Amino acid sequence: MMKLYTITFLAFIFISFNYAQQNDSKHQHSRNNDPKHSVFGPQIQPEWKFQLAHMGQNNEGVSAINLYRQDQRGKTLFLTLLNNGLDYSNQYRVQEISGGAILFPFNDDDRYQLDIGGTYDKIKDSSKSNKILFSRFTVRATRELWLRAGFEYYDGHKLGHGADPYIESSLSSYYAAAKYNFGFVSPIVILGSGKIDSKVNNRFGGGSFIFGPLNTFLFGGYINSSDSNENIRTLAIGRWAPFRPDNYPSGFFVWKHRSDYDFQLGGLFLGERNLLVRPAALGMITGMFVSSVTLRANSQLRQRKLMTITNDYESFDYSFFYVHLNQKISGGQNNVGFSVFQFYKLFSDITLSIFSEPVIGIFYNEETNPTFGVSTFSLVDKKETYFSYQIGFKIINRFLIEGIHSPAKEEFTIAFSYLLK
Repeated sequence: MMKLYTITFLAFIFISFNYAQQNDSKHQHSRNNDPKHSVFGPQIQPEWKFQLAHMGQNNEGVSAINLYRQDQRGKTLFLTLLNNGLDYSNQYRVQEISGGAILFPFNDDDRYQLDIGGTYDKIKDSSKSNKILFSRFTVRATRELWLRAGFEYYDGHKLGHGADPYIESSLSSYYAAAKYNFGFVSPIVILGSGKIDSKVNNRFGGGSFIFGPLNTFLFGGYINSSDSNENIRTLAIGRWAPFRPDNYPSGFFVWKHRSDYDFQLGGLFLGERNLLVRPAALGMITGMFVSSVTLRANSQLRQRKLMTITNDYESFDYSFFYVHLNQKISGGQNNVGFSVFQFYKLFSDITLSIFSEPVIGIFYNEETNPTFGVSTFSLVDKKETYFSYQIGFKIINRFLIEGIHSPAKEEFTIAFSYLLK
């Protein structure tokens, strides 16, 4: 089976490469002058961010060192060293290293993109460890055709009970996806196969974008698995912003749902600094749909969201975010998750002496975590709500200081970042 997937993957790359070369002459007049920069545009000077961060909560904490490189293609190199000392019922404490890169292996041509990454973590208070690997190859063969193939792997442990607190577990998944643009309609199909321990599940699905007036879009997709518990629906609606501001807001809302997993993500953005442009909006929705056949354990690596305090707010003057996650655990009897409403205001034009670009954020949070009920001798869901706020600013346009504080929980996160442009 492994040989079959390897041959299929290599054939996918070969056919895609040749198809793109054959069609390039037909579409070169509609590309930029340099066809190898047809997707993201000419290169710009990259920015590196190095971050030291710590989050404290009830005499426990998480410390991290984060690094990434960002240019017009996005975050193209990242590294995280993490020491997680939080004691939750649904996860174990680990010491972790994560890293990866986004490569353009054929003459730096951004039509051919290879993403690779992985995580290794050691479970605290034990000699056990977990290993995660992901890779994917994307081909933007023409302006209309988009192709992707990927592989993900996990070898580690899941939470057990009693005398055996850690149970060995392994997961793997392979997939291929294709999308074609027929004008105002852009269908996408996906095929995949995954193995959870000794059980193999095959998956297939499809969906479509529908593009409307004023840069609006609608997406719907469904993936069917040989295990009906893995069947998943994805819906999205939104509007991207033009490259030149038109004084209208942009935004999106995405909903992914299956029997034991519910995820919602939304955003609304306003101002002259509105950068939710078409490639960002469609790339995000496409990636979230395709990732439905991959391992959730790799979601941070795939999304490159490794910074302790992210800089998503820097793309907008005013931004509103809504995030909801609910996942069933302990055989579906308990739930773990959160909902958060976030508002950011970036003062991009303010400079006072050595200080510049201050940002304020206000958040409303709801959390659900299982706790042990003394009266019932079992886990019960505990829900709590609280407010938190964020403050940040740059010093001499190089150092970035940010903090998040939750007064009701006596919880704080502080991050010091260095920007190298």
